[in-house]
Amino acid sequence: MNPLILFLFMSNFAIYAYSNTYFFLAPYLESQGMSASGAGLAVSVFYAATTLARPFGGWIVERSGVRRTMILSSLGCAALSIAFAFHGKDLVPILGVRILMGLFFSVFVVAMTAYQALSVPEELRGASFALVTIGSVFPLFTVVPFSDFLLRHGASILFLAMPPVAALLCVRLSIRLKPVVLPTDSEGRREWGTYGDLFRTTPAVRMLLSCLLFGLCDASIVYISSFAMGKGLVPSAFMIPNAIGATLIRFFGRDLFNRLPRTLLAGPSFALMAVCLVVTSYATSNTVLAVCGLVYGMGMGYAYPAHLSFTGDLVPIPLRAKAASLVYFSMDFSWFLLPLYMGFAGESAGVVHAFRWFALFCVAASLFVTWMWRPKRQTP
Repeated sequence: MNPLILFLFMSNFAIYAYSNTYFFLAPYLESQGMSASGAGLAVSVFYAATTLARPFGGWIVERSGVRRTMILSSLGCAALSIAFAFHGKDLVPILGVRILMGLFFSVFVVAMTAYQALSVPEELRGASFALVTIGSVFPLFTVVPFSDFLLRHGASILFLAMPPVAALLCVRLSIRLKPVVLPTDSEGRREWGTYGDLFRTTPAVRMLLSCLLFGLCDASIVYISSFAMGKGLVPSAFMIPNAIGATLIRFFGRDLFNRLPRTLLAGPSFALMAVCLVVTSYATSNTVLAVCGLVYGMGMGYAYPAHLSFTGDLVPIPLRAKAASLVYFSMDFSWFLLPLYMGFAGESAGVVHAFRWFALFCVAASLFVTWMWRPKRQTP
């Protein structure tokens, strides 16, 4: 494996290990005597801050430099996670720390994606996004079950120590990366485009709409547990095969990313995920759930890195930091929209029916995305 891709893979693993450890934050805080509503708020403000910070991530990268932003933001993540370990039980400081953690996490991810889009050669870019994004899946096999084990056995100190260790690993990896060589003007100043340039000279609207619709389908993973439990099924029957399918595709199928335009892969792989959601909505056994999870993961294994690749494939170098910000913002915004829909629709029609309607919408959305990225005919 290319050393740069390996470093980015490890950075992706480390930063998602940092965030995924806190998947168990709510039960930990409740075990410390906090109310369920307070614990839920402590979880949600992190993701709200992450979403709101996305548009500013590109601006920070441009002002501070890509590699320096990665170093400083990961140092911020480490310091804040250490502060959280000594937070006490007062909700207000906990919320403040969690908001700052979301901001620093968001900026690091934007900077890391911008670094990849700027540093990886075009002939390796597709496969690099496929391999690097495996790093975001690995914590589901390692960090998440280990965090569960620690909390169930009362090892809360070790649980709280995991995020700082992961963040410090990000710092170490970022320091070892080579600085990005950026284009400059005649006076030696870095040339960065504006958001106006991005929307005027690139297919930014199509890119962001595609990411938003794909993100809605991807966000369905949040409600798989509620849906499965509502039908008496085991959520892990979907979750584990999903992670396995995504990992297998990104590793063994990565060469396809270099042979085909990523815009051609985005729609069909998204459609595969959507069809699996429809079949999942009719599942009556854990076996069917597992097969759907595996195939869904294979679709996601292509769709997610294909959409991230837009930042390098469709956007010139001076605009890639801003493109990375908006791509992540559109994906994150979908994670805000879906709970609103499921909350209202689930209350009136039940979780199962609301989930099924949403799955059918995803099929229609995936067909639209496939049509939107269709190759244009060349006029004579």
